[in-house]
Amino acid sequence: MASILSDEPMAKRGFTKDSLALEEDTGSSLIKKQEMDEDSSSDSDSDMDDGSDSEWAGYNVLAETEPEWDVDSFDGHEFKIHPRVRKMYGRHQQHYDEYYNDRLEAFKSKGFLPDPLNGIDDVDLDGKMDGYNTTREFMAELANVCVKKHNETKGTTLELVNVARVTERGAATWRLYITFMAREFPDGPLVEYQAKVIVFLGDEERPFPVLCRASPKPGI
Repeated sequence: MASILSDEPMAKRGFTKDSLALEEDTGSSLIKKQEMDEDSSSDSDSDMDDGSDSEWAGYNVLAETEPEWDVDSFDGHEFKIHPRVRKMYGRHQQHYDEYYNDRLEAFKSKGFLPDPLNGIDDVDLDGKMDGYNTTREFMAELANVCVKKHNETKGTTLELVNVARVTERGAATWRLYITFMAREFPDGPLVEYQAKVIVFLGDEERPFPVLCRASPKPGI
């Protein structure tokens, strides 16, 4: 189990601090150097309004709180875009709108859609994992930890059918956002559910179930 959560497999999936920083830098390539030169004089006067690097450090990565069952750490956070990011797009409003909408959609998903700038990436469910035929099989096992907790605390008979997709965040503390299909009662229709579980590096602690809920309906 320890080898599953080592830094090496996380790096193979492209989850490194450097890669996250580079992704934001890549966005700036949309702005031509000559445009930046033209705007440099006006930007210099307003740079102070953007705040220091330390003030804006929290824009890209949401701080995680101590895990608690049925409490979503995304609740209470406000969606914000760093003012300097908007400046990087300059006159390219269409490119900025695409960036903004992608980030907003990921934010509203509360971790269940990829958001690389927030350290949340897709998991390859068909890949191999030590002790399991596929990663999907391991994720189903973790999702069932949340399903069991859900049934125990709410007196339900929820049953996982199959894992649809998974996103991940972290390394030594591995936060997994699992979207799966389930039946709420025997022979019932398939319903999309979400589970969030935390796995700690090594075998000292069991996976910690954070939440299990029906996926929000679009527009809610």
